[in-house]
Amino acid sequence: MKPTLTSRLSIAGVLLATLGLPAAASAQYQLPTLTASARADSLHDAASALVAAHRWGDAAQLHRRSAQLRDAEDPLAFRCLKDAAALEYATGDRTAARKDMAAAAQQALARGDLKEAGLAYVDAAWIAQEQNNPRQVWELGHRAEMLADSPLLSAADRAAILHRISRAPEGVQLAMLKAEP
Repeated sequence: MKPTLTSRLSIAGVLLATLGLPAAASAQYQLPTLTASARADSLHDAASALVAAHRWGDAAQLHRRSAQLRDAEDPLAFRCLKDAAALEYATGDRTAARKDMAAAAQQALARGDLKEAGLAYVDAAWIAQEQNNPRQVWELGHRAEMLADSPLLSAADRAAILHRISRAPEGVQLAMLKAEP
């Protein structure tokens, strides 16, 4: 049986489809990222609605979950964690507030935002001071000081971190000094 033009075109079509398969598979792989991002946005919106209803603990939980679903380079993850910390602080849960603020600092650091990371570490140190936890005050405060010393910071960003440290309640500054090894 001689190959006809139709059979040759069929074989060529199958080969082209097979070669194009990896591109289609990679396009499908993108779908979970888009779904996670949409879910994170939905949780963020729901958290904002709960804040308006004065359900701060529930809103903090949704902000935290929204941040977990976001990519490391997404600045909204930082905002969600910082909002969660503020809401937990308002409900009186200082431990969750400190952990969320430290997580916000780590997220900012992962994105390369040294200023926001330093400021968040200082805020976490303040909360640790309220908890009478000098080890955490020193650790978090020291991280902020190390970021303030970074040559990658502009003079204005460095001044903002140092200003926040200097405006810390006196107890925080004393605990940082006493806890130094």
